[in-house]
Amino acid sequence: MSRLIKTVSQVLGIIAAVGLLAMMILTFVDVVGRYGFHKAVFGAAEIIEHLMVLTIFAGLAFVTARNDHITVTLFDPWIERHFPFFRRWVVVGFSLACYLLVTWQLFEHGIALLRSGKRTPVFDVLQWYQPMTAAVLSIIGLVLFALAVIHTRGRLGIQTHVAGASSNDVNANQTSV
Repeated sequence: MSRLIKTVSQVLGIIAAVGLLAMMILTFVDVVGRYGFHKAVFGAAEIIEHLMVLTIFAGLAFVTARNDHITVTLFDPWIERHFPFFRRWVVVGFSLACYLLVTWQLFEHGIALLRSGKRTPVFDVLQWYQPMTAAVLSIIGLVLFALAVIHTRGRLGIQTHVAGASSNDVNANQTSV
């Protein structure tokens, strides 16, 4: 099970990274072309918009699967000391509820765009596929999140993040101490 989670999360990470790299290259070429040669890349803004969907939602699923969200741990020691069980399940429940809400809204928006038949202005592509792509990636993220919660029994854990280290590095350091 953990191998499946790791493989899918790595694929999502690669998709997000490739999307981000493509956006950076396209933006660079577009800016150089526009200001250096007075010839912008046709439809660059629309292409970047499509790549943004892939980057954000594949990245969100990737980060969720690895439990590498940015966290503020100002009150964690106190809460963990007094309400360890309660805190863990509140965080898991709140995260799940937010993820479900975002996914549901993406599907709603995608269905509304599908019914309206709206198209993009430059390439004349149906607009519904963007929110639906984001919704599908969110579903994958939800499944990965649920599997991670089941696999760890909700102990996605408080992690002390070290600059330049992934959560796996930090977890390895914590267990070896």
